[in-house]
Amino acid sequence: MPGLAEKVRLVKSVITKNRPLYVQFAVSKNCDLKCRMCHVVESRKHERELSLDEIKRLAETLASLDIGVLVLTGGEPLLRKDLPQIIEAFISRGINVRLQTNATLATDRRVEALVAAGLKEVTVSLDTLDAAKQDDINNSEGSWMRIIRGISVFSRHLPLKGNISGINIVVSRLNLKEIPALIRFTTAIGFYASLIPVHVSDAGSRGSAQHEGRKKDDFIVRADSPDFAFSSDDFPSLDSTYAEVLRMKKNGFLVYNSKRFLRESPDFLKYKRIHWKCDSPSLYFSISPEGRFLPCVDIKTDKSMLSPDFAALYRSKVFRREIREIVERCPGCMYACWPEITYLCRDPFVFTERLIEGIKINSFKRKAMSQEEILRTAEEMRIGQP
Repeated sequence: MPGLAEKVRLVKSVITKNRPLYVQFAVSKNCDLKCRMCHVVESRKHERELSLDEIKRLAETLASLDIGVLVLTGGEPLLRKDLPQIIEAFISRGINVRLQTNATLATDRRVEALVAAGLKEVTVSLDTLDAAKQDDINNSEGSWMRIIRGISVFSRHLPLKGNISGINIVVSRLNLKEIPALIRFTTAIGFYASLIPVHVSDAGSRGSAQHEGRKKDDFIVRADSPDFAFSSDDFPSLDSTYAEVLRMKKNGFLVYNSKRFLRESPDFLKYKRIHWKCDSPSLYFSISPEGRFLPCVDIKTDKSMLSPDFAALYRSKVFRREIREIVERCPGCMYACWPEITYLCRDPFVFTERLIEGIKINSFKRKAMSQEEILRTAEEMRIGQP
C-alpha cells in the first residue's frame, strides 16, 4: 500500500485534477516475446534506450513533478541488466515504483535484487490457462511455462502483506470463455486480476467520422490482429461474461478493475465506444524508451523529457494546450490505467469503491507459492471451467 507521501499525492491529484498521479516508463524497447496483438517492439525499433545516468536525470524530473506511481514497462523491462539500479534511482527520490512484466526472465537471483532495490509490487501478463494457446498468443514456444515459473518467483520474494501484485489479462475473442477461470486462478494464488480489453489496430475503419483519416500505424501498441476482435455473434457471450465478472467481484474474488470499468468494457469491445474523457497530460502520461513524453502508450510526440527545463514546460499552458489537441484527436481507449485514474479522480462512486478496497488491501496477506503449487492450481481451474 502507498505510504503517507503517496497518499498525500493521491489526495492532491483528486482535488486539483492537475497533478500526474500515474506515469508509465517504457524502460526497454525490446521484448523476448512477440505477442500477436502487440506492435510496440516494431514501433520502437529506431529508438534508443536511456543510459542509467540519463534515467537518473529523468528521475529527478519526475520527482520535481511530484508524481504518484511510476510503472516500469517496455518491451520487457527484465531485459535491462541494470533494472535494480533503475528501480533504486526512482525509489531513492521518493517515487513509488511498480514493475509490469511478462515474467519469463524472472529468476530467484534477479528478483531478489529487485526487491533489495525497493520493489514491492508487480503485474504479470497472462491471458490463458491453456499453455498451447498462450504460446500461440506470444509467438513463443514454452512461454506459458516460463510465465508460471516467473509468477512463482515473484510470489515467493515480494512482500506478502500490505500491497498487491496482479495479473494483467487481455480480454479477446481467444480467451473470453476462460475469464472466470482465470479470475479464480489469480484469486487462489493471491494476485489481483486486471482485465484489459484487447485493442486492435483498425482505427479509421470503425468509429466516428472525425477519426476516419487516422492511419493504422499511428498507434504504438495496437497491432493488426483481427482474430482477437469480437464479431456480433460474440456479443451475447461478451455481455454474460462481464456480468459474471461483476458478480465475482461482488462475491470477493480478487478483481482489481472498478465496477464502472467492467460495466463499460463491453461497449468498447463491441463498438469501440468509450464513456469517459481522457485527462492526459494532467493526471497521467507515458515516457518512451528514449525519454520522450507521450500522452499515452499509443501516441507519439517529439518532446524530450531529458530537457533541463521540461518540468517548467510541462506546467506551461502552451504545452498543456498542445498535448490536449493531440489527445482530442484520439478515438479513445480502454487501457485500464488511464480510464481508471480518471474514474478515481472524477467519479465519487469509484473513489469510494477504491477507498474501501484500499482498506482491505492494507490488511490483505497472500501466501508464497511454489511453481508446483501454482501449476496445480492452474490445472484445477482449467479443468473446472465450463
